[in-house]
Amino acid sequence: MNTGLVFNFLGKILIYFTFLYSIPIATAYLYSESVTPFLISVVVSITVGFTLHLIKPESDLFRYKEGFAIVGLGWLLISLMGAIPYVVVGTPVVDAFFESMSGFTTTGATIFDRVEDLPRSILLWRSMTEWIGGMGIIVLFVAVFPSIAKKGHALLQAEIPGITVSKLTPRLKDTAMVLWAVYLLFTVVEVVLLYIAGLDIFDSINHAFTTMSTGGFSTHTESIAYFKNPVVELIIGLFMFLAGMNFALHYYLLKGKLKFTKDPEFRFYLAILLLAIIFLTFLNFNGDVVESIRYSAFNAISVMTTTGYTTYDFDTWSDGARVILLMLMFVGGCSGSTAGGIKAIRIFLLAKYSVHQILKEAEPRTARVVKLGDETIKKDILDDVAAFFVLYVLIFAISTVLIVLSGLDMISSASAVAATMSNVGPGLGVVGASESYSALSPLVKLILIFNMWAGRLEIFTVFSLFIPSFWRERW
Repeated sequence: MNTGLVFNFLGKILIYFTFLYSIPIATAYLYSESVTPFLISVVVSITVGFTLHLIKPESDLFRYKEGFAIVGLGWLLISLMGAIPYVVVGTPVVDAFFESMSGFTTTGATIFDRVEDLPRSILLWRSMTEWIGGMGIIVLFVAVFPSIAKKGHALLQAEIPGITVSKLTPRLKDTAMVLWAVYLLFTVVEVVLLYIAGLDIFDSINHAFTTMSTGGFSTHTESIAYFKNPVVELIIGLFMFLAGMNFALHYYLLKGKLKFTKDPEFRFYLAILLLAIIFLTFLNFNGDVVESIRYSAFNAISVMTTTGYTTYDFDTWSDGARVILLMLMFVGGCSGSTAGGIKAIRIFLLAKYSVHQILKEAEPRTARVVKLGDETIKKDILDDVAAFFVLYVLIFAISTVLIVLSGLDMISSASAVAATMSNVGPGLGVVGASESYSALSPLVKLILIFNMWAGRLEIFTVFSLFIPSFWRERW
């Protein structure tokens, strides 16, 4: 491992990261709030960044393992630096780290019981952490800074593992720029629409940030239910749905190519969502068809895209409805989206692979392959999907057991792990839609922080950091 290069890169990323504090600092000035939380953050971040950048690499050797180390440690380091503003305003260290990790990983699980009590600059910072983390911290720096773009493919492969990292343009730097341009365009359009629908500019910006990132932080404790506005719900529901799609499909659509109509993952994603809405509407039917569809559709989209906004306390729904929502948490959105979860394409491939294996046993002489549309899926990709699923289930099971042993009930424990691993936010029980994570012990919060980190980087990037040989081999 070329550790000198890893730490040098981390220092460079952290120095660039400090420029992001300028936005909440300007917001603090605008609303006559203290800028101290962010000035302290700038000083600490620059100091740590320059210290790391002084470590000189032994060589220019840059492989995928260096990319994995930079991304895995980078997300951890930036989440620690992003926690400083919360600490300065009086939040306990573990809680601040939880809130920051929840933001950057677009989980949306909060430790604040009343977010309205926070300064507006802090509220904007919360939303910014989700917006930055939505498309990817490293993707942003690859798009903007040429020195990082040179190592772009290894970094993007570690940050957006998925099934593959699609190159939309010949140069990866341009691909990163395209992704961020589409992301920014959708965000601006949503801000305008929310403002027209009646939200003030501050709420419009914050909710556009946390919708497109599928993060779910709100400026109100009641989340979207606070507005009591069906038009706002419709706009946010639409953009959550779009954010849960592969952004490559949006890029092609803007170029006049309707590729999403033939995309197997998108059709699978849409089919699951429609089925969930139908079942939830039936299970939650209260005599008013429109109202039942309204609440069922919004919360189904919110949970499946792992946004975590709420318009209704779904923890009060029937057991059948809550089970459906729990299943949607695991599925998540499409690959190449800002959504979390296992991802629709993995569920789709696992289902096809399972059928393939059954038919193989029943008809061993018949040659069969697993296809995604017209494309034959290679065995190494299927192996990766199967390995990811096994690791996902193992982390879920171990984390749930550990949290249950801490004294939390089974439903709350399992849903908290599912909600953080899939980067959803609200769970069930004591971490339900109308609750926060503040009542949990520091140890439980640390377990959930790990789950958010591993879930956002899709397990392999994080777990590679714990393999001794990953660090021991020099060349």
